[in-house]
Amino acid sequence: MMFPGQDSPRVFALPPGVDFTELFLRGFTARSRSLGPLDVARTVIYVNTRRAQRGLEAGLVKGHMLSGPLPRIRVLGDIGADGADLLPAIPPLKRQLTLATLVRRLLEESPGLAPKAAVFDLAASLGTLLDEVQGEGADPNAIRTLDMGAHSEHWRQAQTFLDILFDAWPAVREDLFGGALDPEARQRVRVAAQIAAWQTAPPDHPVIVAGSTGSRSTTRLLMSAVARLPQGALVLPGFDGDIQPELWRTMAGMLGGSAEQFPFEHPQSAFVRLCADLGVDPAGIPPWVDAGWSTARGRLVSLSLHPAPVTDAWRDAAPERVEEVDGATSGLTLIEAQDPRREALTTAWAIRAAVETGKRVALVTPDRVLSRRVTAALGRWGLRPDDSAGRPLHLTPPGVLSRLVLDALAAPLTPRALLALLKHPLVGGSGEDRNRHLRLVETLELRQLRGKGALIRWSALVDWAAAAGDAAPDWIDWMRVALAPVLETGGAQPIAHWVTAHRTALTALSAGPGGGEAAVWDKAAGEAVVSLFDRLEEAAGSAGAVTAVEYRTLFAGLLTGEQVREDGFLPRSDIVILGALEARMQSADLVIIGGLNEGIWPGAPRPDPWLNRRMRQDVGLPPPERQTGLAAHDYQNAVSAREVLLTRSVTVDGAPAVPSRWLNRLLNLTEGLGPAGKAAVDRMRARGGDLLAQAAAFDRIAKRVPPAPRPSPAPPTAARPTQLSVTDVERLIRDPYAIYAKRVLGLAPLLPLGPGPEALERGTNLHAVMETFVARLAEGWPDAAEEVFRDALDTTLAGSEAEAVRLAWSARLLRVLAPLLTREAERRRLGVPFAREVRGERTLPALGLTLTAIADRIDRMPDGRLAIYDYKSGAIPTKSSLGKFDKQLLLEGAIAEEGGFADIPPAKVGRLEYLGLSAKCDALNIEDVADRIDETWREFGLLMTAYAALTKGYPSRTRLKSVSDSGDYDHLARHGEWSDSDTPEHQDVGQ
Repeated sequence: MMFPGQDSPRVFALPPGVDFTELFLRGFTARSRSLGPLDVARTVIYVNTRRAQRGLEAGLVKGHMLSGPLPRIRVLGDIGADGADLLPAIPPLKRQLTLATLVRRLLEESPGLAPKAAVFDLAASLGTLLDEVQGEGADPNAIRTLDMGAHSEHWRQAQTFLDILFDAWPAVREDLFGGALDPEARQRVRVAAQIAAWQTAPPDHPVIVAGSTGSRSTTRLLMSAVARLPQGALVLPGFDGDIQPELWRTMAGMLGGSAEQFPFEHPQSAFVRLCADLGVDPAGIPPWVDAGWSTARGRLVSLSLHPAPVTDAWRDAAPERVEEVDGATSGLTLIEAQDPRREALTTAWAIRAAVETGKRVALVTPDRVLSRRVTAALGRWGLRPDDSAGRPLHLTPPGVLSRLVLDALAAPLTPRALLALLKHPLVGGSGEDRNRHLRLVETLELRQLRGKGALIRWSALVDWAAAAGDAAPDWIDWMRVALAPVLETGGAQPIAHWVTAHRTALTALSAGPGGGEAAVWDKAAGEAVVSLFDRLEEAAGSAGAVTAVEYRTLFAGLLTGEQVREDGFLPRSDIVILGALEARMQSADLVIIGGLNEGIWPGAPRPDPWLNRRMRQDVGLPPPERQTGLAAHDYQNAVSAREVLLTRSVTVDGAPAVPSRWLNRLLNLTEGLGPAGKAAVDRMRARGGDLLAQAAAFDRIAKRVPPAPRPSPAPPTAARPTQLSVTDVERLIRDPYAIYAKRVLGLAPLLPLGPGPEALERGTNLHAVMETFVARLAEGWPDAAEEVFRDALDTTLAGSEAEAVRLAWSARLLRVLAPLLTREAERRRLGVPFAREVRGERTLPALGLTLTAIADRIDRMPDGRLAIYDYKSGAIPTKSSLGKFDKQLLLEGAIAEEGGFADIPPAKVGRLEYLGLSAKCDALNIEDVADRIDETWREFGLLMTAYAALTKGYPSRTRLKSVSDSGDYDHLARHGEWSDSDTPEHQDVGQ
C-alpha cells in the first residue's frame, strides 16, 4: 500500500512558492517504493490542466524517478469518462444558437426588453449562468421562485429571460437533443456515477488529486470522495501553514462560525470549505513532503493577507517579523513603471538578464495586453517565450482577414474597407502573383479610390481597368468574383449560407487571381479558423435565418473567444508566460508578477446581468468575491517564490492607477514594522529602480540626432514658380514653405480615401447648387424662387451614391434657404449674372509670372461695371484679414479690369463681395474697390519681386491664423523639431 490505513479523510498539502511538480513527484516516488511495478501503473493521478499533466509526465521521464511503468495521469475533466454510460454532452455552440432562437422569439414578443443585436450575447450569457447553476449544484426551482417584488424593474425583466432557461430550455433540450445533458450537468452526473462506483467497489490502487483547490462544487464533491477512498489522497497546492490554529478558528467563526461564511476573498477560503466538507481541521493537515513548511517570506505574506477583522494580528506578530524582515524581502524587487509600455520593457529587460545567467523565468499575469507587450519587447533580442494562453485568434492574420470579410458582408463596401482587404498579407496569392497584385492595388488606390465616392461602384472600377489595360481588367474581374458571395446576398439567410459565403470569399481572396493555394488556411491559426467554420456549420441547424449583421456579430464574438498557439517557431523552455491557474504547478528561478494594479490583480468582478448578490446567496451560488479569493491564492503562491519581481504601472492611459490591494497590504505591513521595514521597502524599490534605469538606458537612442532647423529653402530662379492661383497668394503669405513644396517640388497631398474632407465636400456641393440655381434664374427673379432653389438642390444632389447622403446635404442647405433668397434678391437689383465658374489670368511680364483664378460668379451692373462674388461654405474673411492676407477677390478684380477672364471684356469692378452659405448666411462687401484693387495689384507685384530674388527663401509657417493650425506640408518641414518662435534658417537648394 502507498498509504497506511486511517479513518479520517487523507489530505496533504504543499506550501506556497515551492516547485509543486518537483515536490509532488518527490513525495510520490518515495511512497511508490512500497508498491510493485503493476501497482504503480494502476495508480491514477488527477490534475487541473493539460499543461500540468504534461509537466508531471515530463518530470517523471526526465528525472528517471521511476524505473518501471508510469502512473496514469489524467485531467479532472476526464473523470468517469471510461465508466459512465451517458449521452454526449450538448455542444456549447449548438446550445448557444438554440438559446439565441428562444431569445429572439422573446424579443419579437416584447421588443422593449433588449435590442435585437444583442441576441447572441444574451444567449451566451444565459448559457454561462446555466453552467454555473449546474456546476454548483444549485436548485433551478429556487431561481424560478425568486420574489422579485423587492427588486428593481431591471431584475424583474431579467426574470423573463431566466424563464427561457428553466421553462423553455428543458423541453427544447428534450425535443432537439434527445434529452442530452448540458456539459456541466453531464460532468456532475459523471462525477456522481464515479463516486457511486467507488462506494460499491472501492479501488485498491492509489487515487490522488494533486494541485486543485476544490473551489468549484463539482470538483470539491469529487475531492471529498477521493480523500475517503482506502488509498485516496489529496495534495493541496499553496496551503498556508503559517496560519495559527486559533486564527483558522477565528477566521472561520468571525461571521457566525460557519465555513460558508469564511471570507471568500481570502486566499485560503477554498481550503476552508473543502476541509469543512471533509470534517478535517485545516491546522492539522500534514505536508506531502518535508520541504520547509514555513519561511520568512511566507510568514510575512501570510500575515499581510489576513482579513480586515483580524488584522490586529499584525501588531501581535510585529516583533517576530521585524527580526526577519531582511530575509523576507531580500528576494523581492518592486518595479513601479511610469506607464504600461515601460513596465513591459523593464520586464523584458529583467527576463533577458535572467536567462543570460542560466535562470528559468516565469511571468505570471492575467493581463494579456501586458504579456503581448513583453513578448514584443523580447523579440528585440530574438527571445520567444512559451505563452500558455497562446494568441487571440481574432488578432492572427487569418482572424483579421476573416473580420475584414465580415465587414464587407454586413455593410456597403467602402474604398477604405476594400483596400484593407486587398492589402492584407494573405490576399492576392504568393510569389510573383502577389507582387503583381500589390502593384495593381497601389495604382487603383492612387488613381481611382482616393478623393472619389464614399462607396465602391464596380462599374467605375471596370471602366478604370479598361483604361489601365494590361492585367487590370482580369484583376478586377477576379476581385469581383471573389467578393460576390458576400456582396450579392441580402436579407435573412440560414447560418450555413453565411458560413459558405464567408469561407468561399476567404478562399478566393487568398488564392489570388492565379488560383493558387489559399494560404489563409495554413498553420495553426488557419486551422483554428477552419475548425470554427466547421463547428458553426455543424451547429447551424440549431438556429433560424439571420441577417448579415447578426452573422457578423455571432462570428466575431466566437472568433474573439478563441486562442491559438501559433507554430512557426520553437519557444524557449526557460521563458514562460503563465496565467494564474497554470502557475500553480509551475516553478521558476525568477517569478515575475506583472500588472499589480486593481482591476488586474484582482480583476474587476464580472457583472452578473441576471442575479444580484442577494439573489445569488438565496439560490446557493457563490458571490463574486470567490474569484477574488482564487486570484489571491494565486498571488500568494507566486509571491512566495524565492526570487520575485513585482511590477505595476503608476499610470494607465494617462490616469493614475491604484496599486493592487495585496501589494498595498504587503508594503503597508512591511513599512509599519518600523525603520527596518521602511529600509527593506526602500531596497525593494531601489532594486526595481536600477532595472528601470537599465531598461530606459537601453531604450535611449545611443547617438542623438539634432533637431532639424526651421527651414527656409531658396531654390534657383529657374525652379521658382511661374504660375500661381489667387488662392495660392494667401498661402504664400501665411506659409511660404507650402508654396515651395507644391509649386517648386511638385508635391501634392494624397486625397483621402472616399469623399474629400467634410469642409471640401460641403463647399463643392454648395457651389454646385448655387451655380445651378443662378443659371436657372438668368432671365430674371421669379416669384417661385424657393421652388427653383429646391429643384436645383434635388437636381444637383441626384447623383449622390446613397439616399442618406442626399438627405443630409439637402437638410444643411435648406437651413439657409430663407436668408439666402433674401440676399440673392438684393443682388439681382444690383446686377445681372452672366458668368459662372469662369477662368481668368493676368501676367507680371517683368517676372514672367502668371496669376490665375476661377471666379465663382460675375454679374454685370447697370452702369457696365462688374460685380464679382465668391461663395464661402465656411466662415467668410474678416475686414482685418482683407488688408493682410485674403487677397483673392481683390486679385480677381485686378484680372477682370485687365480683361483676363475668358469672353469678358475689360471693365471696371464696382462690387466685390464674399457670400457666406453657412448657418449665418452672412456676407462681406469690400469697400473702396477701385483704390484697393490697384493697391493690391501693386503689393502683389512687390511680393513676387521679393520672391524672385535668390536671397529670398520660403520659410515655413510664418503668419498662420493660429499656432494650432496645421498645414499639408508641416511633416515635410519637420515641424515639431522646431517651434514657431525659431528663426528660419536660409538654405540654398539646387544651386
